[in-house]
Amino acid sequence: MANAVDKHAEAAEEEVVLQRALRKVNPVILPFLFLVGIFAFLDKGNLNFAAIELNPYLGLNAVDFGLASGMFYIGFGVGIIPLTFMSMKYGTRYVLGGMTLAWGIISTCQAAVHSKPAFFALRLLLGLAESAGPSSGGHLLAQFYPQNKIALPFTVVVVSTTVSGIFAAPLAAGLMRMGDLGGLAGWQYLFIIEGVPSVLLGLALLAWLPSTPLTAWMLTPEERELLHRKVHGSAEAAEAARSPPRWRQLLWLIYDALRRPLLWFFIAVGFLWVVSAMGTNSWLTIIINNMLSGTALSNSTSSGASPAAAKAAAAAKHISMQSTKAILLSGIPALCASIAMVITAWHADRVNEKNWHVAVPYLIGGIALTLFTPLYKVSFTAGFVILVVALTFANAAMGVINARVVAALNTKDTGIGLALYTAILACLGGFSGPVIIGTMVQRLGSFSQATIVMGAILCSAALLMAGLAMWERCQRKREKESRGSAGVTECGSAAESGRKVGSEAGVAAV
Repeated sequence: MANAVDKHAEAAEEEVVLQRALRKVNPVILPFLFLVGIFAFLDKGNLNFAAIELNPYLGLNAVDFGLASGMFYIGFGVGIIPLTFMSMKYGTRYVLGGMTLAWGIISTCQAAVHSKPAFFALRLLLGLAESAGPSSGGHLLAQFYPQNKIALPFTVVVVSTTVSGIFAAPLAAGLMRMGDLGGLAGWQYLFIIEGVPSVLLGLALLAWLPSTPLTAWMLTPEERELLHRKVHGSAEAAEAARSPPRWRQLLWLIYDALRRPLLWFFIAVGFLWVVSAMGTNSWLTIIINNMLSGTALSNSTSSGASPAAAKAAAAAKHISMQSTKAILLSGIPALCASIAMVITAWHADRVNEKNWHVAVPYLIGGIALTLFTPLYKVSFTAGFVILVVALTFANAAMGVINARVVAALNTKDTGIGLALYTAILACLGGFSGPVIIGTMVQRLGSFSQATIVMGAILCSAALLMAGLAMWERCQRKREKESRGSAGVTECGSAAESGRKVGSEAGVAAV
């Protein structure tokens, strides 16, 4: 009895120390990761806004712009797995801090670009550096928060992307209106002013971000040891975690994740989604600018203006009111998609169902994309509304599909498995989507066929998820019937045994 009381008192004391440690960790870790998410989103996505001025300046046609957008995802996909493991081996402080500093410098250098090859190279390097964001950030949260207390920290990181999507367009429109000041164009101000904060953040991360509780400067020795043990679940696991992993282990973790057929299924679904949704997102501002110019269905350009207007824009330092309007309008789908993501994830958790919460939004988004051309022919408003609907539903299930991927992996494989999933999607889908749209626009001079193709691809992803939902339902039904038949057989056997016993008892009585 005394031992039980002592253990209860010890557990209560540990909980007090743990809560005190987390109160010290939250104001350091979460604001840093929140800013990393915001700056990464801004530095990755500002090309979509800058393209209106940058494309005619560099002479980028539709294929060139698609290639520039895709090069980012090639770098992102190549870097995410090794940078994830480097965070595990050498510490998030150095990897995330160094890569944030690097992508800030690269993003700022885009303002000085004068040739296509240089710009393509910078986009590739930017993707490589930014791949440290989600990988290192997720690893850092896993080091500081026990499993039963990690939901809120992850939510804070996800919200950073949502917040960025809301104000990215108005911020870009304002910065690009600064053209002519100091002899710089608006797109140059956009790259510089959104790139420099990432440089400063990278320096701050290198100076103050702890990699593990054991190196957390804000904690006492007692709090460090307790938090480290609570995160890893046991004293043995905590002790093993003090030694950095070996590179050989990375290969084994990749092999173990790749042996799971369901992961390959989700890679196929994710590939189709990324090609369609991310491809369309990368062209969104230019599509809207073409819509405003009346050239979305004929004589489309990568700058969104007629060839004569594009030539005039290349010589000008300021952005037109039409381009400003296009940038501002492109923020509306991001806002709607952010709200839809939260609602979809909330409802999926509430009813404990995820497959249909992916399939249905994909199907609605795909159908909406295929309807863009006939509705835009009716009016600009109808075309824009259906575009908003398409991208809202196309992106609504982002959190839910990631949850399904996590569920398909073992706990020990989750970090590398997610990195592998993201890497393949970025390299293949993230590169292919913008390039496919750019090639179609360059050859056909219209976004009409491109939106139909992207819609059909998204519908294909929806059908795959619907097939998975029906297959899993059949599997559950068979398991239920199997358990039921087993129960009937067991009851029958018991009754037969009872009859035999009764007969034997009767014979004995006679």
